Amino acid sequence: MAAVYPTHAATPTIPEQPAVAAGRAVESRNPATGEVWKRYPSASRDDVFAAVRRARAAQPDWSAQPLALRVRALRRFHKSLYDRRKEVADTLTSENGKPAAEALANEVALALDFARFYAGRAPWFLRAPWTGAVPLAMKRKRVRVVKDPFGVIGVISPWNYPLMLSAAIMLPALVTGNAVLLKPSEFTPTSGALLAALLHDAGVPEDACQVLQGDGSTGAALCDAPVDKIFFTGSDSSGRKVAMKCAERLVPCSLELGGSDAAIVLADADVRHAANGIAWGRFSNAGQTCVAPKRLYVEAAVYEAFVAALAETLKTLRVGSGKSLDTDVGPMIRPEAVAALTAQRDDALLRGATMIAGALPNTAVAGVHDSLDATSFFAPTVLVNVPPDARVLHEETFGPLLPIVKVRDADEAVALANASEYGLAASIWSADTARAARLAERMEVGSVSINDAIVTAGMADVPHGGVKRSGLGRTHGMAGLEECVRTKAIVVDRFPAWRQTWWFGYGARYAAGIDAFVRLAHGTTALERLRAVPPFLKLLLSPRPPA
Repeated sequence: MAAVYPTHAATPTIPEQPAVAAGRAVESRNPATGEVWKRYPSASRDDVFAAVRRARAAQPDWSAQPLALRVRALRRFHKSLYDRRKEVADTLTSENGKPAAEALANEVALALDFARFYAGRAPWFLRAPWTGAVPLAMKRKRVRVVKDPFGVIGVISPWNYPLMLSAAIMLPALVTGNAVLLKPSEFTPTSGALLAALLHDAGVPEDACQVLQGDGSTGAALCDAPVDKIFFTGSDSSGRKVAMKCAERLVPCSLELGGSDAAIVLADADVRHAANGIAWGRFSNAGQTCVAPKRLYVEAAVYEAFVAALAETLKTLRVGSGKSLDTDVGPMIRPEAVAALTAQRDDALLRGATMIAGALPNTAVAGVHDSLDATSFFAPTVLVNVPPDARVLHEETFGPLLPIVKVRDADEAVALANASEYGLAASIWSADTARAARLAERMEVGSVSINDAIVTAGMADVPHGGVKRSGLGRTHGMAGLEECVRTKAIVVDRFPAWRQTWWFGYGARYAAGIDAFVRLAHGTTALERLRAVPPFLKLLLSPRPPA
């Protein structure tokens, strides 16, 4: 029986979902109400392998198309997504629960950024001019470095940003000439189907861009199938399984595995500004963001003022359905996610932490909004006086829960931040941006934001990825294009009838000539190099029959 890989977006504390049996459907479910509004048949193992065969057959023709045609497909996708932006945002809200404003700003707008970025950069990236060789011995050579597509790429995508994160991988993969198989999360199947439909409408052949609906068993089948590379976004435990499967066949993989990201507030920070920014970074998308601040370290000099400012900010947040335009914090993806977060919160409270909850309490959600399922909501919550052994400081907390720790100084904050097994992203808040930038260089993470939060993961031109248990490889930016190609070097000798000096025909004269060449190329003084010219020319110009 195939292994089952959960496809939740990076929270190992949520219980794994049971595998969808062959022939059963995966469901688009509104997290706020529990309503199932669409179903898709789950792809079986045979379906996955058949899809890979179709992709393999379609990829050479897609890759052989002029680059301008593939770029044009991205531009058409950009236009279509822009024209249908409200429809797409509404689908994201219905399926993920995020507020309408976030669906538009943090998903659709960012996917548009990625489409424009890769359409503009791909021609420059893929150009392969002939250049002269650099080493002195190779001056007869001309060199061209070609970037070839991998072939068939599998993308196992998460539910927390199902459009943006999928598009950010699929667009560079397609424009570089690969065929792509998208396995969306079983929690957001419609978002994946809609993304593929937009790409098909833009001119990408259907077999070169396919969607495989299903749960973790479908993802496992994709890892077993003869694809050429896997991109996975999800929990570190599932990512390890993906990496092991890829290693068995020496297939490369890129893994973004979430994190327990730290935020540091320095004594010179504007505490109200920092409180507003950290509240948004932690509680937007109901806290279900891999790069969200999940551990907060505040210098003692401003600790009390910052906590007070954050508590005031929490009081302004409105919890409710993402369909409501005045909602700030929507539901979590499933009740199981709420239960996992509640367990982490309660563990901290049992160990002596104190809770600050400023938004609508969980128990009041159903009373205020009768159509909502209260079990899917978690009120934005801040924990203070958090002991160092609390789970919230060591596990990934994937929801609107934020622990705050008082520290003596910046050095202690950096040390505690780096003590985590995760290393995805971090943020530093300070009026002295030069000092903050120096501290950022000491952070063991993939990216650092200064005086903002989570934005690095949505910037089209910025590489995204982590270190330690947060994964390997990079997506987004030019790194996203690099991850989608193999480099191939072509070296041509410009004088095919002229014998190479290093070919057979060794002897004393040859040895002296080679030593002269080494002195000419690497001598430490001009006189040494000048004296090497005559014996080297003698080697170069004298005929040497093979030994």
